[in-house]
Amino acid sequence: MQLSLSEILSNCSKISTTQGKVQYLQQHDSIPLRTILQWALDPRVEWTLPLGTPPYKPTQAVDQHGRLYQEMRMLQYFVKNGGQPELPALRRETLFVQLLESIDPDDAKLMCSVKDKKIPYKGITPKLINTAFPGLIRIEEKKKSVEA
Repeated sequence: MQLSLSEILSNCSKISTTQGKVQYLQQHDSIPLRTILQWALDPRVEWTLPLGTPPYKPTQAVDQHGRLYQEMRMLQYFVKNGGQPELPALRRETLFVQLLESIDPDDAKLMCSVKDKKIPYKGITPKLINTAFPGLIRIEEKKKSVEA
């Protein structure tokens, strides 16, 4: 059985060593996993949805663990420079709610966090992600102020 993306990240957060986390992420490497990590933590990715959790009803359907993998193509509608930039905001938000209602409830919570530029699992940081997948996330260094 395929692990859901939220299960992969949850399991990874429980591993005590950085090297163990890196190896675990690499074992479960996939385009959907990389997309979720990048779109949550890379400052270059801008979401076009409002902050916060929208009102939605988690699915009661069983065995939805792989559903988010199938729905990844929908994510392009929720970021700047993605698909259909002229899509009205209400339609965009409705599509997001429909996505949340169709995927595993834990994946839906993950997606709400990702949209708000967060990963809800401890120890999943940009530095860890770039160790596992070099260059996936831009890490912006703080600029030192120059005194005149």
